[in-house]
Amino acid sequence: MKNLLLIFFVLCMPVAACYAQKDSIVLNENNKYAYFKVGSSLPGINLSALATYLKKNLAGLQDIKAATQEAEVSGRGGILVYKKGLLTGQEEGRLDYTIKIDFKENKYRLIITNFEFIPYQRNRFGTFTAVDGVITPLEKKDSRIGEKQLSLYLDRAGNLGIKANELVKNFANNKASVKPGNAEIKKVDTQKW
Repeated sequence: MKNLLLIFFVLCMPVAACYAQKDSIVLNENNKYAYFKVGSSLPGINLSALATYLKKNLAGLQDIKAATQEAEVSGRGGILVYKKGLLTGQEEGRLDYTIKIDFKENKYRLIITNFEFIPYQRNRFGTFTAVDGVITPLEKKDSRIGEKQLSLYLDRAGNLGIKANELVKNFANNKASVKPGNAEIKKVDTQKW
């Protein structure tokens, strides 16, 4: 009996963890869904290296730029959302987002917002492509997105935010990611020894 209870709890733990992701998505002051995190970082982060690192490791990130004047990294991306089928899933659409990371006073602020759903449909060649001209913000209560779908999309966005925060935190606290400072070269007078 103990073994059956243990197996039951082990199987239920991942399911409970999946449902907790949408709690990390909140509404911001503009009534848009957003993932927001603040963390500590080392001073002098190499922003262009961070942009390259995120583009390489964060799913769906297409356009990202580093602005050294404002000490920020910003960009746009999209992740695919799948319908659950009996055996396999099929593409239901794409969830586009904007990402912004600000650095100030040994801290970083990660904001992922402007979530927009673009539905996919099967074309004449049998592949799924985006429906032209149909973009639905997640905040907008629309007949195209039901409550169950919205919950799944927010879970997916929460997972994306947690992954992005983990990547930024690891990069921001890594000493190898800090720009090397200009080392002062000592001048030696060879005539005096």
